[in-house]
Amino acid sequence: MTARRNVRPNGRNVRRPSLRRWVMACVIAGIGVLAVAGPSQADPSGPQAFYFSADCTGLGTVLLVNSGPAHTAAVQVIGTNTVVLVPVNRSIEERALAAGTTCTFNAAGPDPNDLEPVEDPETVPVVIVRG
Repeated sequence: MTARRNVRPNGRNVRRPSLRRWVMACVIAGIGVLAVAGPSQADPSGPQAFYFSADCTGLGTVLLVNSGPAHTAAVQVIGTNTVVLVPVNRSIEERALAAGTTCTFNAAGPDPNDLEPVEDPETVPVVIVRG
């Protein structure tokens, strides 16, 4: 029994793309996507955005935004690609406690230039994801 070769009708071997070429194409495509997506990151804003002022471990005093009426654990630090995950479930809370990072929420409101102070600032464990 002989091994079957991939040949064209003219007798030449069929050229198949190598794995190395495929991986390189994926890497170049990924770099292109990151180059385009990186600078286009904008701070979430709009009529539904809600802002918080907080003192966070490792970040200092920051302005956070929750875009839209989203009930999400993630709030973005304005001016950066950093995201703060507030514990809405046990898994996030366990990771926050293990990391030892907290945020104290001092003020909140729909306008970042006119935040209302919070009566009893609350300190909660958070997970900080730097982008």
